[in-house]
Amino acid sequence: MSQTIMQPTPAWQVMLDGKDLTAKLAPRLLSLSLAEDRAEKADTLELTLHDDDGAMVLPPEGARLTVAFGWAKGAGVTLGLVNKGSFVVDEVRFSGPPDTVTISARSADFAGAYRKRKNRSHHGQTLGAIVALVARDNGLKASCHADLAAVVVTAAEQAHKSDMEFLRDLGRRYDAIATVKAGTLIFAPVNARTTASGKAIPSFTLTRRKADHVDYHRAARDGAQDGAEAQYYDQDSAARKTVSTPGTHRKRLKKVYASQADARAAANSERNRLARAAATMSFTLALGDARIGANTSVTVTGCKSEINKRAWRVTSVRHELDGQRGFTTALEMEGV
Repeated sequence: MSQTIMQPTPAWQVMLDGKDLTAKLAPRLLSLSLAEDRAEKADTLELTLHDDDGAMVLPPEGARLTVAFGWAKGAGVTLGLVNKGSFVVDEVRFSGPPDTVTISARSADFAGAYRKRKNRSHHGQTLGAIVALVARDNGLKASCHADLAAVVVTAAEQAHKSDMEFLRDLGRRYDAIATVKAGTLIFAPVNARTTASGKAIPSFTLTRRKADHVDYHRAARDGAQDGAEAQYYDQDSAARKTVSTPGTHRKRLKKVYASQADARAAANSERNRLARAAATMSFTLALGDARIGANTSVTVTGCKSEINKRAWRVTSVRHELDGQRGFTTALEMEGV
């Protein structure tokens, strides 16, 4: 009896437009997966259910699903459900035999005007003001990190791009994450120690003995790009000039910026991105952890010393549950 009690058992909840469907869906569940990304990609939920009796009702396009999952009981896991947000159904597939229904939904925060293209420009505005404007246009709250809010942008053009694409590009210029979570437009440095609201970034320690699979990769530095340079138009001399970061093999950015400050920010951002990409790691937890999300801080133990001593940031997460009481979490990480 004690062995049964100690065996970890996952739990989950799915609500459709506010109605709890968990009890009805549980006997049909083949798999539930959630892919989370730290940047501009929408989080994606996928439910696969069997339809052996033909009684499964297909949800309408645009229906809103709210999902939570975690562990109901067991040793060595954190108990309780973690709310993973709401998702809008955008694709339904029926196939067979055996008859199955697959429901795909995207984060509700990425729907609507946020994905529509538009044309406008921003001159001499702070990042905080730009983020606030975009948030207001999309009915969102704005949360720009204190380290970036007062930074003045000489010029930023939104030429036939959606607000999502525009903020992605702006984030790349300032080495920042631009994303929407729980109705809030967030703009924060990639390696910030705090969230845009000022709270400490969650941190987790992953031990090798709890891993299903580990894959570490370090790129060779010899001959690789280890710096960046960017051009800007100097108004006083009416000529293009270049700013560079330290490095032997610098990557030249294609865009010509409106000021030295804009160009330097872009070059520094690209150098930081290249440095992070030099070390990457995949880590799959045999017993999943719903608390781990994109941009979580991670340390690793039980691996090679150079892996253990490095700090890591999660770039993407895939949580997977199945009808056989399995729950795993697969992480993609980069060194910081």
